[in-house]
Parts: sequence; C-alpha cells; structure tokens
Amino acid sequence: MNVLIVDDKPENLYLLRTLLSSKGYSMTEAMNGEQALESARQAPPDLIIADILMPVMDGFALCRAWKADEQLKSIPFVFYTATYTETKDKEFALSLGADLFLVKPQEIHVFLREIEKVLTVGGEQEQPKVRSTEVKEEDFYRQYNVRLVRKLEDKVEEIAQKNRALATKELALYEANARLEKRVAQRTRELEAVNREMEAFNYSVSHDLRAPLRRIDGFSQALWEEYAEQLGEQGQDYLQRICRAVGHMGELIDGMLELSRLNHSELVRESVNLSALAEAEITRLKEAEPAREVEVYIRPDIVVEGDRRLLSIVFDNLLDNAWKFTAKTAQPYIEFGVTEREGEIAYFIMDNGAGFDMKHADKLFGAFQRLHTAEAFPGIGIGLASVARSIHRHGGRVWAEGEVDKGATFYFVL
Repeated sequence: MNVLIVDDKPENLYLLRTLLSSKGYSMTEAMNGEQALESARQAPPDLIIADILMPVMDGFALCRAWKADEQLKSIPFVFYTATYTETKDKEFALSLGADLFLVKPQEIHVFLREIEKVLTVGGEQEQPKVRSTEVKEEDFYRQYNVRLVRKLEDKVEEIAQKNRALATKELALYEANARLEKRVAQRTRELEAVNREMEAFNYSVSHDLRAPLRRIDGFSQALWEEYAEQLGEQGQDYLQRICRAVGHMGELIDGMLELSRLNHSELVRESVNLSALAEAEITRLKEAEPAREVEVYIRPDIVVEGDRRLLSIVFDNLLDNAWKFTAKTAQPYIEFGVTEREGEIAYFIMDNGAGFDMKHADKLFGAFQRLHTAEAFPGIGIGLASVARSIHRHGGRVWAEGEVDKGATFYFVL
C-alpha cells in the first residue's frame, strides 16, 4: 500500500518514512497541502497522513479540498499534529471529514496500530462525524479562523513568556558580565602591580648578587695569580671549583633576568620565515664546531606571523639543544618541519640524540630544571623555560615527546 505523507519538516517526514517502511508500506512525500493534492491527483494513494501547520496550504484546507474531490474523498485522511492538540481542534478536523486525529508523539506500536485500523476498517469512528460536504463554506472559515486565532494567541503568549524569560536571563547575564569585568580589571591591576614588583625584585636581586660575586671572582683570580703555588694541588682544585661556581651563579642570574624580560617585552607581530631562522642557527652551530658532522633537514619556506625576536629565542634554544644532545650519537640527525596534530598546524624540531624519559616530561619547561647532569651535557636549565614563555606570548603551546637514547621531538603551536 502507498501512503502519502505531508509535512513541512524533513525530520518529521524521515520519522514517518522510517516507521511506515518497517511495515512494508511505500511512501510518497509532500511538503505542503498544495503539493499533496497535485501528487494525489496524479497517483492516488491508499492513505494520507498530514500535519496541520504548513505553508502554502495547511492541513485543514487540504482536508476540506481532499474530501470535496470526487477522486480522493474515499481515501482515508489522517491528521498527525503536535500543534493543534485541543479537543476543539480534533472536533473541527473530524467535521471536515478526517478519518483519524492523532497527536504527536505517539508510541510506535500505537501509531502503527491506528494506521492499520484506518486502512482495514475504512476509518470508522466510535462517534459519527459530519462530512466536509455538510460543512458550509462560511461555517468552515468561521471555525477555521477561530482555531487559527486561538493558536496564534497561544503562540503569541508563548513567545511573550519566552521573551520575558530571555530578558530576565539577559539582565542577569549583563550584571554577571559587569561583575566579571570589574573583577578582571581588578585582578589585572593586581597582576600588573605584582609583575612590576617582580621585575624590580629581579633587577634588585641581580644587582645585589652580582656585587659580591664580582668580589669573590676578583679575589679568587688574585689568589690564583699570587698564591697558586703555595696552595698546592688540592688547594688549586678547590679554588677552581669556587671560580666555576661563581661563573655558574652568574649564568643563573642572567637566565633569571632573561625570563623576566620575556614576560614584559612588547610583542611585535610580522611575517617571519621560520626556515630562515633555523638555517641561521644551524650555520652558527656548524661554525662553532666545524669538525662535527650532523645531517640536518630544514623544510623550506615555512612562514608565520609572530614576533621575530621571540621566535629566534625558540629556535636558538631548541636547535642548540638538538645539537648538544646529539653530540654522543653515532650518526646525528636534526630536522625542522611542520605537521598536523589534533587539527592544528604544529611545527617541530626533532633529533635522534640522548632523548629523555617521558615520565619527567612535565619538568622540561620549568626554570632551572634539568633531566641530564651538567657533566654529561652542560647548561643551566633556562633554555626550555625561555622557549615556553616565548610560545605562550604568542598564545600558543609547546610540548615534547622522547625516549631515552632514541631522541626527542619538540612541538609548538602558534
């Protein structure tokens, strides 16, 4: 049997099509009453199921025209609606000659049982109904307008209630936003004050620390120059350790100041060729150690928008690390490229050097954190912290993946 289903919403048509096809019915579809009449007159169906509220010609007008058509009036007509759900709506629908009036949503087995009943019994109702031929035109439009006005009034009231609720929510949201903006402004002022204090503290500490360090270094040099022979071998060793410790402390102070400057320097965005930055740093490293043979691949013409000075810090540190940590590798290899990670464009620097244990990965980008001894690989543990801050200044993120003695890959997203 063929069923004509009429609804202006595709999702409703899909639901009816799914339900009826499960029982072996074939379907013809229409989006409004006018299309339904045209389709039915060309190929009459065995049953029509129609919504009421539709454009061009609604369900009530369709039912009246259907029952007035000699070719179609004997075909059962079923209303299936979620809008016209009052008793008066049902009475009006049956007065037009409808065989069945169902309110959405119906349980599947109930819906299918009622449809089968209409088809097999011929649409007989428990109470007799007036056929559309008995409804005068003026009565039809009077009742039709009453039902339509009632629905419009209900809809207007529903919209008014929603608007009132929306206005209340908007007012609450506005007040919440105002409070949030006030708190953000206050926190921003507090953060700026803390940053200023921290910057002043860093410079003060560096100045206060450098003065005694210079004195220690000066007296150590004088002691070495004038009394080295009298100190003996062990005394000379102690003195050299003091000098190395003073130098290391100076490097730590420089690193602390560099991190402070990274937080406060102005971000100047421009077009930056990352491939050129990588080439320049590799050239510098090769000139410093011309005897080393390292295979390097740099993907050409990778261009981004960013701060050239901060991005230079990123490449100086990452490539310097890659160069340093491949020093004990038989066939060292370093690569700079671009890939996609979780839908984002990620840039990476990869090497096959010493690598690291992933369980310590969360320590990599902390200031003065080291995963290798200074004796094995020199450094003060400030480079990756500088990388992280430079990337964060761009609103990006940086992370690393590695394995001990199998190399490491550092990724960053801008």
